[in-house]
Amino acid sequence: MLTKNAEKLIRSLIYRKNRKKTGLFVAEGMKLVRDFVSAGISAHIVYYTHELDAVFTGENVVKISATEMKSISALDTPSPILALFEKPKSSIKDFEKDSIILLLDRIQDPGNMGTLLRTALWYDIKSIATTEGTVDVFSPKVVQSSMGAHTHVKTVQQDEADWVDWAKKNGYTFVIADIEGVNVRRFSWPDRTILVLGNEGQGPSKMLKKCR
Repeated sequence: MLTKNAEKLIRSLIYRKNRKKTGLFVAEGMKLVRDFVSAGISAHIVYYTHELDAVFTGENVVKISATEMKSISALDTPSPILALFEKPKSSIKDFEKDSIILLLDRIQDPGNMGTLLRTALWYDIKSIATTEGTVDVFSPKVVQSSMGAHTHVKTVQQDEADWVDWAKKNGYTFVIADIEGVNVRRFSWPDRTILVLGNEGQGPSKMLKKCR
């Protein structure tokens, strides 16, 4: 059974401030939820309408009606499963041994963010840095469009000036993705790289451009 308080909580998680306050995020869809559970990401609660396999066990697994699922789902066609997960905690110290870091500067569109997370993982880039003003990587639309990339990547957000300072202290070179830049096929990559992809309309910030 879905309680009113539970429904209220789920609806509140569309807002970044509530995800930050509770430390929770929403995931929908059997494959996506199973990927999170299998990766060891702690499930706060799992709601389902059909029978589940053995990976889903415990008191925090609750069966609800299709009507109740429709009332909490953000999808046009509700999935038979929706779960609240505790956000994984990533530290900037986790980035220090990586040869390449992807820095996303003020990316606004959740679909774009999800695609970038998937693409980064495809290229085995698992450290994702973001600047203030970037869409939250745990927003429901980003989680859905990332198709499980969150189970493999680490994400940390801080101000661009802090990234610049951190890069200098740790020996990283900024590489800016720019339409007027050198062809990537002819580019010589630094040993320790922070690859910057900027805002959809404005591109990277002036501060980051000065660092290249």
